Amino acid sequence: MKLRLAICAAALALAACSPAPAGDEAAAPAEGASAKRVALPDCETVEAQDQGADGWKHPDCRALLPDGSGLAIEARYAPAEDESIEVTVQVVQTGDATIQEFKERMGNTFNGPTVKDFDGDGKADVLLPLETGNVNTTWAVWRQVDGPKFVRVGEPNGVSIVKTDSGYIAVQGRSSAADYYVSFFKLEPEELKPVLTIEVSGKGEPGKVTDVECALTDDGGLAGTGLTEDAAHDKFCAEPTVVGPVKDMMP
Repeated sequence: MKLRLAICAAALALAACSPAPAGDEAAAPAEGASAKRVALPDCETVEAQDQGADGWKHPDCRALLPDGSGLAIEARYAPAEDESIEVTVQVVQTGDATIQEFKERMGNTFNGPTVKDFDGDGKADVLLPLETGNVNTTWAVWRQVDGPKFVRVGEPNGVSIVKTDSGYIAVQGRSSAADYYVSFFKLEPEELKPVLTIEVSGKGEPGKVTDVECALTDDGGLAGTGLTEDAAHDKFCAEPTVVGPVKDMMP
């Protein structure tokens, strides 16, 4: 009889220590355990790996926003059904609490996420690469607004995105070794509104540009500048972000 009681006691003790079945409330993690995050490398120190025909493999990473907000982003990558890559970005607050999450689909690009204050308002924004051609990259621009909160304002395509002294957002891209363009946008709270594009073409012999031509294309916002087409041509062709590359091309 004593032996039978001892065996039963041992069996009960073993059952108490064994994991509960999946879905059992008794198996729920201790409070706060779900808030723990896996440490990720800094986005500035990681590099995408060229997988040849399979495209680029991006390592998961974390980036601290350089604006003193205490916010960080964590980017995680996973294959999508259409052979693209789905990147999930979590905005993380001090204490590792996720305050926002957004997703994008990436095609062929070696670029990783970038955090920078592209609009000069003192708050860092998130630029996610969607596709890279020979030179230019299409970016999903997530602007930080009050809250803090990030809103998707557009998909500009180019090499650089800067705010001009005249108050526009300028996106510079390359067409060829001697040709480039600068698209100008007006920044609304939740939208980059196209204004116009300046196209610059170098003239002369290969490797020796002796002159340039500057042409204006109305992207739907010329009227909003309050300028005639000729006046806008002269003004925007003289913008530093347009003139700068001209100096680099000229001997």
